[in-house]
Amino acid sequence: MIKELIKLYKDRRELTLLEITYFTLSVISFAIAGVLALFNQALGLSVLIIPLIAFIAGLMNIVAWAVVRLIIEGLINRDKTAKK
Repeated sequence: MIKELIKLYKDRRELTLLEITYFTLSVISFAIAGVLALFNQALGLSVLIIPLIAFIAGLMNIVAWAVVRLIIEGLINRDKTAKK
C-alpha cells in the first residue's frame, strides 16, 4: 500500500492521494467514534464530527479541482482554436 502511495506521489497524482487521505481519515475516525460510542454515547457522537468534516472537505476539494481543470482546459482549447 505504501509503495502505491509513493508511486502516486511520484506520478504527481495529487487528487488521488488527497481522496485516499480523506477516505482513510473518515474510515478510521468513524471506527474510533463507534468504539467510543460503546462506552460514552456523547463522546462518540462528538468524535463523529471528524469524519463528517473530512467527507465534506474531500468533496469540496474534488469539486474545486474539477472547476480548475475545466477552466484550464477551456483556456487551452480557446488558445488552440485562436491559433488556427
